[in-house]
This record gives sequence, C-alpha cells and structure tokens, in this order.
Amino acid sequence: MSTGAHGNRPTRNQQREAARAKAKELREQQHKNDKRRKLFIQGGVAVAVIAIAALFISTIATSAPKEGPRPANMASDGIVLSGANMAAVLSEAGSPGADPVANLPLPGSSTVAIEVYQDYLCPACQAFDAANAEQLQTLVEAGAATLELHPIGMLANQSAGTKYSIRSTAAAACVANYSPDTFWKVNQAFYANQPQEGTPGLNDDEITALIDVQKPKNQAKIAKCIKDKTFVPWATQATDYALTGPMAQAAKDSGAAGVGTPTILVNGKVYTGSIVDPKEFLAFVTQVAGESASTTPATPAAG
Repeated sequence: MSTGAHGNRPTRNQQREAARAKAKELREQQHKNDKRRKLFIQGGVAVAVIAIAALFISTIATSAPKEGPRPANMASDGIVLSGANMAAVLSEAGSPGADPVANLPLPGSSTVAIEVYQDYLCPACQAFDAANAEQLQTLVEAGAATLELHPIGMLANQSAGTKYSIRSTAAAACVANYSPDTFWKVNQAFYANQPQEGTPGLNDDEITALIDVQKPKNQAKIAKCIKDKTFVPWATQATDYALTGPMAQAAKDSGAAGVGTPTILVNGKVYTGSIVDPKEFLAFVTQVAGESASTTPATPAAG
C-alpha cells in the first residue's frame, strides 16, 4: 500500500481540533480586546468627568467675588462728612473682607445723622442730590448734621456690561482712601456727569479725569487705584451687604421694602417722603431732631 505525501496530512479529527483551538484563541483574544476597550472608555469618561469638574470648580472660583482690601475712612462701608468744608471723619481700613462697622447715632445728640445709600448711575439718586445737596451741605457745615454717603453698585447690570455702578463705587473708595476731604466734591462731580442707564457709562480713564478736575491729594495713587481696580471686590461686597445684611432688615423694620437707591435715613429712620422736595425733607430732619432731643435724659439740677 502506497503512503505518499497524503499520509502526512492531518486527519479530519485533527483538523477539527485545530479549528476549535484556533477559534478558542480568537475568542480569548477578542475578549481581551473588548476588556481593554471597555477599560479605556471608562478611563476616558473618568478623565473627562474630572476635567469637567475641574473646569466647573475653576469657573466658580473665577466668578465668585474675591476678598479684597477695604478702603480707609469707610469703616461702615460709607464715608462720614462732618463740619466745615465737608471734611471726612477718618477711620481705619480694617481687615480685607471684614464686615462694616455701623456708625450709631448718639442718643440725645443735637447733631442728626443723615445716611444716603446711592448709586452713581441712579437717576433718582441724582434727583435727590440736585434737590437737597445745598441744604445738606448747609446742615453739615453748621454742625446740625453729619452726612454718611454709601455708594453701592445696585445698577451694575444696567451699563451695557461695563459694570459702571461697581467701577464708580470702587473709584469713589479710592478717593475716600487717598483724599477723603475731596469726597464731597467728587460725589457732586459724579452726579453732574451721570451717564444714562443702559449706556456703557464712563470708562476708567474718564472717571480718573473727572476726579482729577477736583484736585484731590495723591492723584497718582488714586489713578493707579482705579486702574488696578483695587476696590472693585470691596464695592461688590459692600453692595451685597447693603442689600442683604442688617441694613436691609432695618429698612424693612422702618416700613421700606428694603434698601434701594436712594435710601435715606435720619437717625436710623427711613425717609419716605418726596426725594425732590427739599422742604419736605428738611421738615423730616427737623422732626427727627426734635424727637431725639426730647429723649435726652434730664440733667439733675445743681445744689
């Protein structure tokens, strides 16, 4: 019987076994590939989630108000003007991010404490100032009143994205910090040059030029303060504090809806009369002054 080359060929059983072995090997290799692909996809998703989370946290950190320095002479978040020439009452700056310290009227004092919460973009604030600035100055310089001005950026979103209210508030803080006795003149200049709501308002260079006209001390430092936006974080914090802090509750307790602009207080009492009638406002000041005087403890007679 001849064997030949045919005798070296695998039998059918051997061929089937080889095919099964090869198929098993391919299945195992496919399984490994699938497993690696799954791990890769899971790892990629995990990396993507971490990246998104990191971006989210970074965005929050970037958009959140940053704690910044407080201006000197605004311990209450406002500047107090008193006596001749509307001179500022000086105070320490305090720690960055610290809450303001309220100026409390002295019981029985013959000098009334007038406070004004204002926004330099606010038309109603300008109207109150136009009607009452002259008599406010007269009262302060006569020693009959002190005037505490609180610039806030309540209308920050009403200036085509430039946040003029916040920037002007921060610029006013630069003046309070470096040239406090010029604050009243600068305050009046802001109202005399008030932009319309919805417009970009004055840019930082124009604000600096407006302040320079008032010939403040330390002009170069004020200009740098405005350029560096030194007090922008404070202006944001002071605005938030005015709208949500104890002052807001005090305003509600006095019958107001809350702190708006302008909000005017006399010895802590909210004025709800006409903001453009100086006679009505003066009558309110006189009334509150009389009520405060009547609560003065009687002085014992000598003898």
